[in-house]
Amino acid sequence: MIKAVLFDFDGVVVPSEQLHMKTFFEILAPHNIKISEERWYREFAGIGSRRIFLALMEEYGIKGDVEELVEKRRNLFINYTKNGSMKETPGVREFLHYLREKGIMAAIVSGGHRSYIEVLLGILGLEGFFDIIVSADDIAARKPDPGPFLYAADKLAVRPEDCLVIEDSYSGCKAAKAAGMQLVWVRPHESMDPPENDLVIKDFQDRKIRGLLGD
Repeated sequence: MIKAVLFDFDGVVVPSEQLHMKTFFEILAPHNIKISEERWYREFAGIGSRRIFLALMEEYGIKGDVEELVEKRRNLFINYTKNGSMKETPGVREFLHYLREKGIMAAIVSGGHRSYIEVLLGILGLEGFFDIIVSADDIAARKPDPGPFLYAADKLAVRPEDCLVIEDSYSGCKAAKAAGMQLVWVRPHESMDPPENDLVIKDFQDRKIRGLLGD
């Protein structure tokens, strides 16, 4: 029986990958980097800003301070969200209300930093729905390592097999399955082949997800 739903943040609670991609390319605009959406979702979604910059800097021979680029990109992204450029994923608020009514715990398990997650939750008015937030500040392991999901299960005092993970990235899906959890994949791009999963949805307006929770 599912006792906790573990949400990735970017691309799941908020449809943020397009804005993430935009801000990376704005920061790296002087280097004329061109990457398709398909490649972005396949290789970069969900792996963290520092790893993205390091990979692109190596590929394109870019010199610079990666930590400075990470901070500059983060500030640009936050400014866009404060200007109203970010909305919640369709149906997520209703689904969170549903979980609360069912007595099922909800958690965010993200490779992003807590300060960033809390800012966006506050902007969207979603901060009261989650029992815990597990971020890059809490555990060194990053997806596809199952560590973040197992850490969340431990904090919630539930068994991994009683957790349902909702993910959009390949790395997150691998982590969820390695943790022994059920998995719902929010398909981020129509060109992507599904990873191993228990259900594929477009967004939370798809009520099939409730079937995994006993309805």
